[in-house]
Amino acid sequence: MSGGEPPSRKASGQATSDDEHIDDHGVMTILPATLEVRHASRRIDDRLVLNEVSLEVGRGRIVAVTGPNGAGKTSLMRAVAGRLRLDSGSVSVEGLSPTEAKHRGRLGIVPQDIALYSHLTVRENLSVLARLSGVGAAVLGARVDEGLAWAGLADRASALTHTLSGGMRRRANLVAGVLHRPALLLLDEPTVGVDAESESRLHALLRSLRDNGMGLLVSTHNLDEAAAICDDVVVMHQGRVLAHGSLAEIVTRAFSDGRELAVSVEAGPDGSARALEAEGFRQAGGHIWVRSASHSLADLGATEQRLLAAGVRVAEARLREPSLRGAIAVLTGRAEVS
Repeated sequence: MSGGEPPSRKASGQATSDDEHIDDHGVMTILPATLEVRHASRRIDDRLVLNEVSLEVGRGRIVAVTGPNGAGKTSLMRAVAGRLRLDSGSVSVEGLSPTEAKHRGRLGIVPQDIALYSHLTVRENLSVLARLSGVGAAVLGARVDEGLAWAGLADRASALTHTLSGGMRRRANLVAGVLHRPALLLLDEPTVGVDAESESRLHALLRSLRDNGMGLLVSTHNLDEAAAICDDVVVMHQGRVLAHGSLAEIVTRAFSDGRELAVSVEAGPDGSARALEAEGFRQAGGHIWVRSASHSLADLGATEQRLLAAGVRVAEARLREPSLRGAIAVLTGRAEVS
């Protein structure tokens, strides 16, 4: 397991909550959210890629942005990073524009593609990238040592980056994004392509950043990851925010009856999808379809019989605890219908 303290900013004074702060003179002030997006809209050609998007990321919070392909996740992340101009609305990072926040070192970015030089050592990479992020020469060496220890990479500091495992490269990529100690960190698919052990280590690092007061906005298709590490989830669809809240709030909104009815279907006639949709089911991936259901086994049996009568080849039907994957399928399916 990695060691050392995360290279994150330590606030002066005593923090009492995410948005309250007592300064050295004992005066309490209300601090702004790390990130505030207000009514952000942007049209590209004839498509509204962002449609009145509003959300917040508080201090010491991990917020996941998820949704189907084309939902607007990438456009949102680009807008927050200052790489996509809005037609209307605003983005602020600690009260600053994204451009000013980057200039002042308040914004960090960890891209999906590994942003490291393969022909340099890990230490050389971090030193170069830290300088580019504004870390001064006087603290550069100590800051790099701190990041290496925190990520469990101190013993690989002299290794060429291309010799590292995929999980180690991901950790080094993360360190490079936080050496300048930003207030807000943007991450795009931070654990893509790594094994379960490496994913667990990365999750521990992200939690340690959160626990030290950093705000994290994570764009991910990995719904298990979102459920495991995030305090809040933003569900996007067709450029809009369909739901924003804790995992429990998202699931309750989709499954108001308290249970998820999941059916696994075999390949069948073309009308199977229409029959399932007519019963209120939405596809949750592969051959799995879900909908909200009561706790009644009678409801389960009656629904299965109607599907079989409609020609749907039901391999399995069961009631289960609601999942984030199922909730997103239900919420985006409702939006399509409306």
